[in-house]
Parts: sequence; structure tokens; C-alpha cells
Amino acid sequence: MEITEVKDKKLLRQFISFPYKLYKNDPNYIPDLILNQKKIFSNTNPFFEHSQALLFMALENKKVMGRIAAIHNRIHNNIYNEKTAFFGFLEAVSRDDVFIALIGKVSEWAKSEGLNKLVGPTNFTTNDSCGFLISGFDRMPVINMPYNKDYYAGFFDRHGFTKELDLFAYEHTAQNLKMHIDEKLLHRVGEKLFSEGISLRQVHFKDMDAEIMKLREVYNASNIGNSGFIPLSENEFKSTAKDLKTLIPEKLILFAEKNDETVGFIVALPDYNQVFRHIHSGRLFPFGIFKFLWHKRKIDNARVLILGVLPKYRGKGIDLHLYYRIQQNLASIGIHRGEAAYIMESNTVMNSIMQKIGGKLVKKYRMFSKEI
Repeated sequence: MEITEVKDKKLLRQFISFPYKLYKNDPNYIPDLILNQKKIFSNTNPFFEHSQALLFMALENKKVMGRIAAIHNRIHNNIYNEKTAFFGFLEAVSRDDVFIALIGKVSEWAKSEGLNKLVGPTNFTTNDSCGFLISGFDRMPVINMPYNKDYYAGFFDRHGFTKELDLFAYEHTAQNLKMHIDEKLLHRVGEKLFSEGISLRQVHFKDMDAEIMKLREVYNASNIGNSGFIPLSENEFKSTAKDLKTLIPEKLILFAEKNDETVGFIVALPDYNQVFRHIHSGRLFPFGIFKFLWHKRKIDNARVLILGVLPKYRGKGIDLHLYYRIQQNLASIGIHRGEAAYIMESNTVMNSIMQKIGGKLVKKYRMFSKEI
């Protein structure tokens, strides 16, 4: 077995296609579009404006046995005054020697970069998908959420890694929300917010540049203090917003405002994994596009992607009102269920809200770490 760095288009195609083969017979695996994967690993990804990543594959008799990305996130290390290396995009067959070789290669590279700790998985940052699924393997992943073999976490437990962070996903339904929310209380809170000049509105795509700036400011400000959070640069946020605009109706991005100040927001995303599961090749063309257009009409699930409120406006019920309104808007387009993810284990406020509104904890994800 040898570890090979991905340095050309042929090797990148092998790197991208490996999971399609690894999960071929797994009914819960959802193939990501190859087009999206190529974009993630291309130089057009704003991540590479400030940080570095190398891709490696484990080959045995020219057959791919595993893959991994070694990541030097310079923004993270500057913010937190750390010397941390990250790993991501890890996929491997069920053999410890493959995992050992891949992690060993990342550790070797990290040390050459002067780094002394390994954390992962992150793909590429904590603003992207991260963590290994450790419970909830009986469910399909929702859009942009990880799914992996159930033996991954066991390798890290056996080889000296410890838990860095757990992340939760809650299932929610319109019916449970109605059963658990006191509408009279919600009305009173709403009246109080109105009296303080706080109102909700949906995004205006026609003013997208200005809307993106408002959303970025609140996103970055509301997440300060969250474990491992890295503020998104203007280019990173614009790139993400551009992708989301093609997938999200205006009514699924809501702002909370006081006068001209944006004080909170919520974003929900229709679960396009319900579409991608039917495009087994991961290719939209020539025939995948027809499957996409056909199954897109049948989406009945969603992911509540992110909810944020500026610190000085917390405790007023803004988050609950945003969540309730987004549920109403989802129902208006025929979506009555979904998942709220991620929610950090340490975020006691959001975990409490999820439980109070009838959310059911259905999946757990874990990030691991080790001194190197």
C-alpha cells in the first residue's frame, strides 16, 4: 500500500469517485453531485485564498482503499492562537492499516508545517460539513450533512483520539411544533417584540448584494464564542449565498430587524438529498437533469440550516418567532418536516428550545482530536 498525493485531474477524479464505490450498496448513502465536488476542490473555492489543503489517497495494487485531506486553516490558528491541523473528506475501507497510513500521512505533513494537534473531520472548515455520524445510521442524511460508515468512529477511539466536540440534529414536524408551542404565549411575545420595534421579513433576492452583507454581519457576530467558529470572509459568504440562492425560495430566509438594524436571521433549505438519491452517478448531464427536475417537485423535507440572534437581543423570544415563522413558510410550500442541524452539544439554549418545541434528537456527530 502506498499513500499518493492528488496532483492531477486523473487522481482527483479517483479521489472524488471513491465514495460512490465505497457506498455502492448502502441504501442510506446520498451521492453528492460531481459538479459540486469539483468546485469544492478547485482553486475558485475562497477557502484557498487564506489556507491550504493537500489531498491524499491510499492505493493498493493501484486500487483506491481510502482518501483524506490534510488542512492548514491559517485563519483558525490566527484567531485561536493555535497550531492545529485539520483532516477532512476521510473515506476508507474497514481496515485499520488504511486509516493508520492516511492519518499518519496527515500527521507527518502537519508536523512539517509546525503544527502540533490534529482535529477532524472538517470539510474544509466548521462552516462546512464536519463530524462523523455516530448515531442515526438508520436515517438518510439531509442536504449538506455527513454520512459515513459506522466503523469510522471506532478507529479513532482505538488509536488515541478523544472527543473534541459533539453536534446534534433534531427532527421537527409542523404537528409537533403546534402541540408544544403555547400560541397565546407566542402571541404575547410577538406583541412585545412589535412594541420594541422588532419585526420579521423575508429576504429580497433583487437586492442580494446588500442582503448578503446584512446576513454575513449577523452570522459572524452571532456565532462569536461558539467552539471553533471562524468568521466567513466576504468572498466565502458570497460564494455560499450564490449557491443557496439557486436552491432556496425567498420565504425560507428570514430576517429579524429593529429599525434598519438586522438583529437575527434563519435559513431553511429544502432537502435536495431527496432528489440526489435518484441520481446515482452524481452527474446531472446528460440524463440526471431530468431526474432532478422530476423529483424536485416531490421534496417534503427540509433542513433548518442556521439560526442566529445578536447577543444583545437574545432572551426576547426572537429565535422562537423565527423558528415558528419558518415552519409556517415551509408548510406553505408543502414541507411539514425536517431537521435542525448542526446544534452543538454545549449550546444549552438551542438544545433547550429544540426540546421545548417537540424536536426529537435523531442524529449525533463527533469531531476527534489528538496531540501529534
